[in-house]
Amino acid sequence: MADIIPDRSALDGVYREGTYGAERAGGPAVTLAERTGRTLIHLSGDVDGAGFPTAARHAFDLPLPLNAGETRDGGATRLIWLGPDAWLAACEDAPDLSGLEGLAAVNDVAPGRRVVRVSGPDSRALLANGCPLDLHPSAFPAGHAAQTLVGHVTALVDCVADDTFEVYVTRSYARYFWDWLTGQAAEFGYRVAAA
Repeated sequence: MADIIPDRSALDGVYREGTYGAERAGGPAVTLAERTGRTLIHLSGDVDGAGFPTAARHAFDLPLPLNAGETRDGGATRLIWLGPDAWLAACEDAPDLSGLEGLAAVNDVAPGRRVVRVSGPDSRALLANGCPLDLHPSAFPAGHAAQTLVGHVTALVDCVADDTFEVYVTRSYARYFWDWLTGQAAEFGYRVAAA
């Protein structure tokens, strides 16, 4: 029987807590932190289908966001609109998805994704260095998400609060993205927080 290897971060070996880059009065302008230990569920279903919206609401204790770029936040669970019939659920605890059986396609995508939280007063400027979206607060406020490129990597950018973003990238590009992110963050001064 094959040994089961525990999930390791794609950033092992390069993720080092500390303060780096330009020194600024008042400390670093950006904080980076890998978000680990969450369940990430890709959900696909017909919002006009009998039972699906209600079953999804019961499973996640939130109504599905139905508009482009919209998110819903319940504290321990965040739902992100990905398309007319697709969502990403980021959950602190594994939800009971049994009520969705036969009504939706449900996939655990956590092993294939890495999430980096980018926060601080210069977080928007940092991400704008490699992102074609208008990240000004009036165009991309808290509660808004979009799939785009960041530093030549396809990413889901979720603005979870003012000047706080969670950036989802595929595991295979996580190290490249981290190298790009830390390289760009050096001009602002940045802190790498505990994962």
